[in-house]
Amino acid sequence: MNQAIIPADVLVYGFVAQTFKPEDANNYFMLLLRTPPSQHFLQYYGIRYHQGVWYITLNANLVQGTSPGVPFHATPLLDYSNRATQGTVVPQRRWTPADEFDVRRHVEDADLQLPIYFVNSNGSIGFPLPDILRGCDGNLRNANGFASLGGRSTTRVRINWPGYRYWKRQIATRDDTSARNPITLARFMKHVGISVDNFLRECTAHGHVATDPRWQIGGHGGITQAEVKVIGAIHVSAGSWMPIIQLTRYVI
Repeated sequence: MNQAIIPADVLVYGFVAQTFKPEDANNYFMLLLRTPPSQHFLQYYGIRYHQGVWYITLNANLVQGTSPGVPFHATPLLDYSNRATQGTVVPQRRWTPADEFDVRRHVEDADLQLPIYFVNSNGSIGFPLPDILRGCDGNLRNANGFASLGGRSTTRVRINWPGYRYWKRQIATRDDTSARNPITLARFMKHVGISVDNFLRECTAHGHVATDPRWQIGGHGGITQAEVKVIGAIHVSAGSWMPIIQLTRYVI
């Protein structure tokens, strides 16, 4: 019998926890939600689980994470459960600036946006990387809506794949119209997909060897583009997003 999922399981089965590990996921949610030091975000914001999703139900008016032009929902969506998916989520160490002043300015005092998830019209989470690169985003839910990216004109996609050096790529977050509107969710997904693909290609082309062989990219038995799904992205600093990456197989 499957064990019932409770609100606290967002720190176990949620994609943020699977990416950053439970302890740091808690730290991240505290920062993201501006939780008072004497409180715990689970209780303070009334996290509720329903059909594979964790929502915020209390004090929602205090939640950061809405860019101009992006509607705010009364029960903001915090995370999805990975239990309905197959494959290992790629663990990554959360990126933070090296300088303490920059940490305060760009992380602790920044208006971090809620994580963005790429959801199929059928309710499934994430898209295979090859499909994203081919432009197969017709089934992306809210594809033409503005992506809530924090209002900046550019941002960086940062990847901290286990066993490899930090990698980053700058992307534009406003379109080319005279209004300079925020890019659409479909465009953001394409940017993230291209970033992940560029990272994989660079590791393969340069023959980089992972310090942890389980996470080797390319080569004999290594992880390939075809085995990668992009689930979404996490806003880790005012100008940085980290992709949520899942494999189509399990890494033990």
